[in-house]
Amino acid sequence: MKFYQSIRFRIVVSILLYGSLLVILNTGITFFVMGKSMSQMITNLIDTEVNTFKYKYEKDHTTPLPHSKYINMYKGPGELPERFRDLVSDLSPGVHAIFVPKRRPPIHVGVIDLADKEEPYYLLFHGHEFFKENALLNPRQILLVSLAMLLIPGAIIGYVTSRMLYKPVVKLMDQIRGLNPEEIPARLSENRSQNEIGRLTQTIEIAMTRIKSFIQREKQFTRDASHELRTPLTIVHGAVEIMEQQPEVEKNPLLSKPLNRISQSVRDMQTTIETFLWLAREDKVPDDTCRVEPVVRKAVDDNRYLIADKDLDVRVDVYDNKSVQAKEEILYITVINLIRNAFQFTAEGSVTITIDADHISITDTGAGIEADKLETITDPHIKGERSNGFGLGLSIVERLCNRFGWELLIKSKSGEGTEVMILWHDS
Repeated sequence: MKFYQSIRFRIVVSILLYGSLLVILNTGITFFVMGKSMSQMITNLIDTEVNTFKYKYEKDHTTPLPHSKYINMYKGPGELPERFRDLVSDLSPGVHAIFVPKRRPPIHVGVIDLADKEEPYYLLFHGHEFFKENALLNPRQILLVSLAMLLIPGAIIGYVTSRMLYKPVVKLMDQIRGLNPEEIPARLSENRSQNEIGRLTQTIEIAMTRIKSFIQREKQFTRDASHELRTPLTIVHGAVEIMEQQPEVEKNPLLSKPLNRISQSVRDMQTTIETFLWLAREDKVPDDTCRVEPVVRKAVDDNRYLIADKDLDVRVDVYDNKSVQAKEEILYITVINLIRNAFQFTAEGSVTITIDADHISITDTGAGIEADKLETITDPHIKGERSNGFGLGLSIVERLCNRFGWELLIKSKSGEGTEVMILWHDS
């Protein structure tokens, strides 16, 4: 699992998002208050300068105009910078803060009405230059610095915290991953913590106890079923072999052919039982290999009785001498289910079996599969309207394909035929 998909990543991101939100809110509130305070301070400063100038001017008309780095006085609207002229020329005497769209900070101006002057004087505070030179008061820069100071330690703290919180979960996952299905313990830990992880562990232990009970019942059923099925099959198989050795049977095709079919059916059933038992266990895929072509031809020959009375052309096209990693009996079960279906549901036309390096396909011109059943046709006990079976054949094939890493593909159209393909995937 990638880190960005883990709970630890979500914990780190949550901490960073929460911290970032706090920084943004705190910075916003701080600068809102600072802005109000700064605006009031500048207003008071200009008001003081205006009153001081008026007081001095009344005593001495030659008093020099106030001038500093950020404060300038202008004699009438004509001397104002052009960008401010239209904004302040119509203001009444007093101190004003003018908010201009898309401009920060506001323009602070003091309007002085002198008795001996026709036009008012204007005292401007150049706030833009003031804040530009005092970069530490820039809200955007302070916000970025604050976020950087939060994100770096926040990421470290979040990562360390997430590891501490997630460590019991990782330990629990490793314990469960290493469990042997044949030996499920009653408890995962003797020292279970009394928190959410402890409750999760307890819940898993309860589920494991139930699973262990199910497995034990399944084992018992498997042993009983295999014994009860194998015994009569062995008896039938032995009886058929004895009958086949009788001289009158060997000379009479009417007796030998049915007995051969019975014998073959018994062997197929024994193989099917072994396949079911193997699927029920967690055995590894066997190292045996077998060639595909002989198994396919045997399955075709064993099912020819299904097409004895049909006008059906059966063709086996071999383009590669393919071998797969599987026991011959298991491959036979896989192939014979597909060939049997093709023979049973094709009244006339053709059945073509193609063996290639990467796949085997069985294509027929038969009845096809109804569209509403195509997606679920491999589910147990799902079968077409024309089927007389139990709906287990394709389910068995799919389970075998999944176990061996093969891919089962089914294409069909009702009334036109079916193509079933197994991709070996370098088996």
